[in-house]
Amino acid sequence: MPESLLRFHFLSLLLLCCCVSPASFAKIDGLYYLDDVVVGVVACLPRQILEAFTQFTNEFDTRSCNHSDYSNGAWCDNSTGAVTKIQLTGCLSGTLKPNSSLFGFHQLRHLDLSNNNFISSTFPSKFGNLNRLEVLILSSSGLLGHVPSSI
Repeated sequence: MPESLLRFHFLSLLLLCCCVSPASFAKIDGLYYLDDVVVGVVACLPRQILEAFTQFTNEFDTRSCNHSDYSNGAWCDNSTGAVTKIQLTGCLSGTLKPNSSLFGFHQLRHLDLSNNNFISSTFPSKFGNLNRLEVLILSSSGLLGHVPSSI
């Protein structure tokens, strides 16, 4: 089946899920998710999630990511359109830089970057700027240094 036809079917199905079903969770492209979907109203556009999430993941080698793993991805709050959860476990390799686009997700409440390979990365103090963070999981991620007291 041609890729354009597959995309059309996917978008049609997505529209149906968002506008007809009061589901609280809709799968998007095997990796990106909407949380708290409201019937007929979608503030969280899949393209917005995709662009922001892709900008972050492009900072790393993601060849070991399993893109069909439902537990990995990005979620957003449909009432605000902001990304509130990022979970990427065991698939990122590279340096987590202090100017990473990760620190632009100011509404982030849940972040799980465990079991990644952050090579020669010290614990960025900018984690302290994510002041809405309720859950931070960085175990076995290779980050060096101390957790800032501001977290």
